Amino acid sequence: MKRVLTILGAFLLITHATSVAQKQLSVDQLYEKARIAAFDEGDYKKARGYAYSALDRSPNYHGIRIFVGRLFSWEGKYQKAREELTYVLENDPDNREALLAIIDVENWSGNQRKAMQIVNRAINYYPEDNELLLQKASIFYKLEKYEESEEVYKKILRSSSANREAREGLQEVQLKQMKYKVNVSYRYDYFTDIFDPWKFSEFGLTRQTPYGSIIGRIQYAQRFGSDGTQFNLDAYPSITEGLYAYISGGYSKSSIYPEYRFGISLYKSLPSSFELEIGMRYLDFNTSQTDIYTASLTKYSGSYLFTLRTYLVPSQARSSKSLSLIVRRYFGSANSYLSLNGGFGSASTTTDIQFPQDIQTLDSWSLGIDGQYPLSERLFIGGNAGYDSSEYPNFTRKRFSFKAFVAYRF
Repeated sequence: MKRVLTILGAFLLITHATSVAQKQLSVDQLYEKARIAAFDEGDYKKARGYAYSALDRSPNYHGIRIFVGRLFSWEGKYQKAREELTYVLENDPDNREALLAIIDVENWSGNQRKAMQIVNRAINYYPEDNELLLQKASIFYKLEKYEESEEVYKKILRSSSANREAREGLQEVQLKQMKYKVNVSYRYDYFTDIFDPWKFSEFGLTRQTPYGSIIGRIQYAQRFGSDGTQFNLDAYPSITEGLYAYISGGYSKSSIYPEYRFGISLYKSLPSSFELEIGMRYLDFNTSQTDIYTASLTKYSGSYLFTLRTYLVPSQARSSKSLSLIVRRYFGSANSYLSLNGGFGSASTTTDIQFPQDIQTLDSWSLGIDGQYPLSERLFIGGNAGYDSSEYPNFTRKRFSFKAFVAYRF
């Protein structure tokens, strides 16, 4: 008991001494100590203690109250930040720093429409203020009003052509408005024996819509001494948050392609950055029809992506199945990456199943590498290289595959 009383007495003595010391400091000195506690020590609670001591003596020292509001907003305590900043604006409606601070509070807390109301009010007071105009452009961007955002950035650059934030913002918002991407690819398959090389070319056009992307593709192939063309249409419609689909269809008059092909998958986001896909594919050749079931599990971890995929092709004679793994490393953006992949099984492990031979193997395995690199914000190049070995009833097919592509956004 005696020890407890001693500790309590020491605590009260220290508290009293601190209080006396604070009373001996001026309001500006308390504010300086608050800033040191916040910026040098990272102790926001201590900083607010000094700041409130200063405000007790000078409640209309708006700079200190704005500072307190900023501290609350940096900690995500948005309602407390609003209370402090609203107090300032009720007494000083055109206080620029308070307006900037409360715009940040509404923007960071996801209330972009409220933030836009305040930024418009602020611009009425300061119509040529570039910092406020940058805020307005940023809010338009978050509201996905890209044309309006572009106009604000251009306005800033007309009066301040060297403004780096405006120039970078303009570039980003213009990229967002690029709704099309065209790509051309060429693939060459070389076999160690039996087969002549196979050659594949593809032209694709992608259109971004508010509901997801739509892709038209024309494929041309030379295989087994024949050539042929297939027309495809793919779509990735968004269904709801965390759920989207893949829908695909194709048609060909050529014997080397299926006459009709269809595909559908559902993708669902899961906790801990996982994504699950379940789907099926259908190939209709002149002599046979094939149902293919597929499932994949993807994990996003920092700059890495891991995808485990399986194909299952039921059959009365012998079902085919395969398992493959992709490990992808991104470099700064989704447009720059390098992947390693491998798989094994009695169905294709290298690509989406397209041909009867992809499901007729007794056993197969594959290894590959692919990547993409942006030459600019609009232009991308990439390709892949791989090796696979497939065992058939009377022979083993060994193949080297090479593919290159170029894509352009506009």
